[in-house]
Amino acid sequence: MGFVYEKHSVYPNSVLVRRFVETTATLDIIDSWNYLIDNNLVTESLKGLITDLSSCELSMDMTSFKTLISFMRNQDYLKKLKLAVVCGNPKTIVFPLLGEREETDLRIRPFSTMEAAANWIMFEP
Repeated sequence: MGFVYEKHSVYPNSVLVRRFVETTATLDIIDSWNYLIDNNLVTESLKGLITDLSSCELSMDMTSFKTLISFMRNQDYLKKLKLAVVCGNPKTIVFPLLGEREETDLRIRPFSTMEAAANWIMFEP
């Protein structure tokens, strides 16, 4: 598993992009959240994070999804951010859809493009 963080090219102070490659499991995603905090990548000006899953194979089932959501619920900094998830695979989009519908404390939304994800973070309430 691998992930890379980068500042968004148009909104570098407001949007952080996290790209996953290879096979990605729940513990990899949790590790990446911890990396975000450990490396002080969450700043006051950060409005949201785009997670790009379009180049990875997501290894997740409902049990591991619940583990991930449980972890996320306990991270207060995540409740302040918009969490956009870019998916290219119908098997992958089901998880951010469930997050959007069932987790009202977390602002999660799936997208098919990076542009739409950034626009939601920057311009929609």
